Amino acid sequence: MFVLKFKIQRKFYLLLLGMLKFISLRSLIFYFFIISCFFVQAQKLQKDKHYFISAIGFWNVENLYDTLNDQWKNDEEFTPAGTNAWTGQRYWTKIDHLAEVISQMATDITPDGLAILGLCEIENKSVVQDLVNNKRLKSRNYQIVHIEGPDARGVDPSFIYNPVYFKVKKAVSYRVTLVTDSAHKTRDILVVSGSLVGEPLTVLVNHWPSRRGGEMASRPNRNVAAKMARHIADSITTADPKAKVAIMGDFNDDPTNVCVKDVIGTYSDISSAVNSKYFNPMEKPFKEGTGTLAWQDSWNLFDQILLNKNWLPMGYESWQYHDVRIFNKPFLKSDFGNFKGYPFRTYSGAEYTAGYSDHFPVFVTIAKEDLRKKKP
Repeated sequence: MFVLKFKIQRKFYLLLLGMLKFISLRSLIFYFFIISCFFVQAQKLQKDKHYFISAIGFWNVENLYDTLNDQWKNDEEFTPAGTNAWTGQRYWTKIDHLAEVISQMATDITPDGLAILGLCEIENKSVVQDLVNNKRLKSRNYQIVHIEGPDARGVDPSFIYNPVYFKVKKAVSYRVTLVTDSAHKTRDILVVSGSLVGEPLTVLVNHWPSRRGGEMASRPNRNVAAKMARHIADSITTADPKAKVAIMGDFNDDPTNVCVKDVIGTYSDISSAVNSKYFNPMEKPFKEGTGTLAWQDSWNLFDQILLNKNWLPMGYESWQYHDVRIFNKPFLKSDFGNFKGYPFRTYSGAEYTAGYSDHFPVFVTIAKEDLRKKKP
């Protein structure tokens, strides 16, 4: 884990530097001495209180299929003879690209990167095993939770975790039945319960029904998924009021849409926390124009991580929410054509573009005071 240091009083430092332009050499030496003393004192203050930092992420990786035809799934297009000409070379390029991204996420704040990562559009456990065995990730020893669901396309949510930080106690999946077409099978909600460095944590990994047929016409399906997720989360916090819950996933809706804002029940102002609602750190960046996927020059932020009140800062003696990131580095963006600036995807229509995904990944950083460093 990484130790988060207090910030130096930057404004004071810059003010002193500005004064140097107008003083003599003798005064310069004097002020340099003052600044040095201030810097030493700041360094000393940084050692008075330390925090552990970790990170929890989510990513829709865009159709991570193997190259084999599974007779029980509609995966024919992702075979060498299929419409996408999904060859072994393309598959392993995809695996390496995904591993490249995951290996970099959150490493600027913790050298171990993500402690937990929810994934979606995963065909089976085998492809996730190939992913975590990639040379870029193998040293982290990521473990996998994957439960096969009924989705017609054969893709499911999945979950990887670093066993140094997270211990799995139980994993189950919950069926979501579409309102508009009950015969059409959609993704389950994957629920993983365990402990994050000794503290109870349950993660719900979601991939809610798509907007096929239009946003309004398909909304009842996402509302059903949201109700199911909220019911699961409520049962967890009823059994253990101190439990932390993270509802993550590709919701196929933005933070301000009904299924998130009203059905789950979310708010964006961390200072107005409500026990019965979930904090959505994604709402503010969405309102500022940031997204995780783009369509017709319009950005959406479908990929979200919602946190119950137990995550909100209360002295940092337990794991608390610290920050939110959308991992949209330049190499993850298309740099040509009509989709310049969009997520650099694997396919653009029928054309293979050898990118990463049509979604940017997201993660939240969390902090916890290191009580061993706390002075009596």
